Amino acid sequence: MHRVRHSFFLFGLLSIMWFIFRTGTKPTRICYPCQQASASSGSLWLMSYVLPFLLIKHPLSFERLKSKNMILAGLLIALISSLLILTNVYNMVGNYQVVSAAQETAVKLFNFDKQAQISGASDIIVVNGTNAKNNSTEGTNISAVYARNAIMRSIQPDTPLSVVGLSCMEKAPSDEEVYKLVDNAITQVLGTRGLSEIIKRGDRVVINVNLVQPSCGQPGEQGRGIITDPRIVRYVSEKVRKIIGTEGTADLKVVDATFYTDKNPSLKNNTHSFYYGRLERKGNDSVYYDHDADGILDGGSGAQLVNLDSVGMSERFCTVVDEPIRGKTEVWLPKFLRTKEQANGDGEYCDVYIGMPILKSHEICGVTGALKLHYGSVLGVPERAEHAGYAKTGDLNLFLDYLCAMNRARGFDLVIMDALTGNRKGPDNRTGNIGDMSTDYILANAVLCSKDSVAIDTVETLFAGYRLESIPLLESAFRDGIGINKPEYIDLKGFDAFYEHKRWLHEDNPGSGAGSYPFEDGRGNAKTHNDFRSPSNVSVTCLGKKSDSDYVFKYTASDSSPNDLGLARIDLLVNGEVKKRFFDNLSGDSAPVNLKNYTHQKVRYRIAAWDQALNCALSEEREIEIR
Repeated sequence: MHRVRHSFFLFGLLSIMWFIFRTGTKPTRICYPCQQASASSGSLWLMSYVLPFLLIKHPLSFERLKSKNMILAGLLIALISSLLILTNVYNMVGNYQVVSAAQETAVKLFNFDKQAQISGASDIIVVNGTNAKNNSTEGTNISAVYARNAIMRSIQPDTPLSVVGLSCMEKAPSDEEVYKLVDNAITQVLGTRGLSEIIKRGDRVVINVNLVQPSCGQPGEQGRGIITDPRIVRYVSEKVRKIIGTEGTADLKVVDATFYTDKNPSLKNNTHSFYYGRLERKGNDSVYYDHDADGILDGGSGAQLVNLDSVGMSERFCTVVDEPIRGKTEVWLPKFLRTKEQANGDGEYCDVYIGMPILKSHEICGVTGALKLHYGSVLGVPERAEHAGYAKTGDLNLFLDYLCAMNRARGFDLVIMDALTGNRKGPDNRTGNIGDMSTDYILANAVLCSKDSVAIDTVETLFAGYRLESIPLLESAFRDGIGINKPEYIDLKGFDAFYEHKRWLHEDNPGSGAGSYPFEDGRGNAKTHNDFRSPSNVSVTCLGKKSDSDYVFKYTASDSSPNDLGLARIDLLVNGEVKKRFFDNLSGDSAPVNLKNYTHQKVRYRIAAWDQALNCALSEEREIEIR
């Protein structure tokens, strides 16, 4: 009996400690509606936890209880505690914690290029301890993205297309071929100077990778299709190091959250750490992030690995973003992600921010790409693990709008997407911590690159075989001015290479189960399409000279089969380069084109017809002499 009473005592003690840990030690969590409900019910159960203490009392003690006053008093305390929590009284303490933590100078940020090009873009402010209160209760889905913002975002006629580079091959690439894929994709976006186009000597560069669940997957391929391939990370990091050097202000960090708060990013006793990030191969041929667990990325870059979950409130700065649905929204990011102007002389800042997501589906967002990758920067392990009560709202849909706010607080300057694999049922292997279960992925053998996070996620969505309208995050991001999600305004390099590659994936991975293409239908509410046909009846003819320098071209195209998503754009190519783009009358029309620069030359011309799935068909190439 004594042992039983002792066990009850331990159970009661541990239960109370757990309740305090979940609520009392972090009052800011009471502002989450889901946590309010949890804490409220927990406070009621707290009284039941006292019962084991009573049970260890000697039975004679109960005989001395002549009334039920003690029981009634206990129940009254539980009821009062519940009322205090439900009315958010405890949140006063939480707000004080947040307000007193920030000590930054108010600075107005410059809007990103794409944001400036889209009408209605709003301000972003770095604040001194301002606690923006969100009063919005509306959710976001594809039919209600503009629920509180009736004015649709429009693209200006002279807006440049967002460039997305694509480099791919049919067979699984060797290490050297992976490096070539990366180089080709970067060159398509930045030109022949590559990364030197945006990075210079002495710059401070941060590379954000995807390291969620690195130990998941079958033995021998753990992390495959789940984390960013370390070959890409190490290769790009080494290229960056060659540019920035090692002297003066030069600095290079590779970061992501590891779901623990220790400053050591490579703990050997935690399977979420960088130490477990690897591409497993037979023998001694595996490629690691940090094989020796010294906190430095393997290879020759010397990049510092950073656990974002170890960056506390005092090491962060607050940005308030006026998000159309959520209203004024606080975003707390590590100080090393500030721009140089925001740092105002402080040594912690970032000149160039590079995102390295991986092609995979997601159980909440549909796909997880460049936009979702920012969520690793959220303050607090429990908040991010539970998707922050959906960003302090209790509303799953508003989580997407919080992602938009994070992207506007500090967006990527460049995104290099690992599409060597495609995870059909991401973001991991769907088994949580059961690390030896297989991951449902296919070999996609590609690398994507862009300066526009929305555009590259749009291409990723179509790459996965999903309908764009089933991924509301894309429309929300476009609405917020982050980037472009309209296929007609995306310049996907390679013309018909994307269509041919998807067609090959479709044929090489048949069926609808594990290991098939497209990805799993309904994952995160993402819906697959069946448009794997390029436009048909694609032709162009030169009707002759209209004026001294104008020649008239007549074109036709169609995309009207039952599964087709419709035409998006027609490009007129002269000597292999786009000379003019058409956005209207896509099924057929004629238009003059100025060819003065080709006078006294023979030129080759054709059209590229794009559909809404970014399938492309090229017409027969013709030749004409310009007089």
